[in-house]
Amino acid sequence: MSAFNVDSAQISAASSATSAAGAQIRAEVQSIIAQLQSLQNNWQGAAQVAFAQSVSQWQAVHAQVDQALEDLSKRMMLAAQTYADAESQAHSLFSF
Repeated sequence: MSAFNVDSAQISAASSATSAAGAQIRAEVQSIIAQLQSLQNNWQGAAQVAFAQSVSQWQAVHAQVDQALEDLSKRMMLAAQTYADAESQAHSLFSF
């Protein structure tokens, strides 16, 4: 038999905070990318090509991290809702 004790509101709040942090990170990354791309406009040669490849790799890694953070936030929100629904359903079983 399993037992759990959970505060679904706390999980929901953590999900919202995670989502907000993800949005802030995305905004910062977009700003950094704009700065890095502006460097490429006035730069030519092998070093610039290597730099552009590094920026592309970094963007790909960030996209994976961003997706993982978004998925985590969504899953926490679903968990919070599932726990809240379970509590509400159990409560209704004993309400007359």
